[in-house]
Amino acid sequence: MPRLRDGSHVDDPRLDRLYEEDWESLNYPVTRRLPRTALQNPRSYTWSCNIWLDQGAEGACVGFGCSHDLAARPAVVSGLSDDFARTKVYWEAQKIDPWAGGAYPGANPFYEGTAVLSGVKIMQRLGFYKAYHWALNLQQLVVGIGYTGPAILGVDWYEGMFDVDKDGWIHVSGYVAGGHCILAIGVKCVWPKGVAKTFENLDLDRSYLLLHNSWGKGWGVNGRAKLSLRDMGRLLEANGEACFPQRTTKRAA
Repeated sequence: MPRLRDGSHVDDPRLDRLYEEDWESLNYPVTRRLPRTALQNPRSYTWSCNIWLDQGAEGACVGFGCSHDLAARPAVVSGLSDDFARTKVYWEAQKIDPWAGGAYPGANPFYEGTAVLSGVKIMQRLGFYKAYHWALNLQQLVVGIGYTGPAILGVDWYEGMFDVDKDGWIHVSGYVAGGHCILAIGVKCVWPKGVAKTFENLDLDRSYLLLHNSWGKGWGVNGRAKLSLRDMGRLLEANGEACFPQRTTKRAA
């Protein structure tokens, strides 16, 4: 059972997202970048991402989640690769995060794992992000994806999330196997018939996020899966994170 750099153990070495508490995030909600009417007018939208990076059997999910964000609209970056995700983002994030050691050459002790916050800080240092904001609740996450762009998620990964069902869904069920960083590229909003199309009236079981994973195109449906908004709400309440980077004009890795 692999051990991460914060002393925790995970069932799968790919699940190495660590949670880094940052109270400053509360001062940077994604609502700063949203029109005032957005919170009460959620919409369905999917941002295309036409690259499938694969972290293999190792960690580095934060590096891959951040790199998939660069590959997605609204501002696509070229020249991305598995090596970029691992060496330029993941390893560098480990060097600035709060934990000792890492997976990079010469690190002592050797441990996997880093935090989403450290990953986006490295992306800012590399010149791809000029700022980043956070969804502080499910409503902000839904409208943030609908109006601004993809969200880099840091969440607990449950037993029921490894396998995608026949309809393309994963489910928060079973035990927590570890933590994962994954990109949410879309949101589908579904309402019961005859109700106002507000956030409060959303059918949380039929509405979902579209996730773009870093486990290759063979996982899920073409490397993707649906996660209900109800399940996403549960993940956010358990130290889940949703980061919305704000891009610069840099377009090549």
